[in-house]
Amino acid sequence: MGKQPNFTKLYPLFEANSDFSLTEKQYEKLTGAPMPKELRYLLKGSAVAKKAAEHGYVLQVNERTMSFKKLI
Repeated sequence: MGKQPNFTKLYPLFEANSDFSLTEKQYEKLTGAPMPKELRYLLKGSAVAKKAAEHGYVLQVNERTMSFKKLI
């Protein structure tokens, strides 16, 4: 099991209620953990996918850049 992400620095982004994107490097810098490598796990079962859903976002990945889309 890899290093557990710390989402504290992502909370202001979630609380802004706007779409945002993070590259792999940005995600690692903000959370202290690498982005999960397996796409299906990243989108459905990862801690970041669950945290995004808790805040009303759906996670999308394009070329290893995560985009958080606010659900209306």
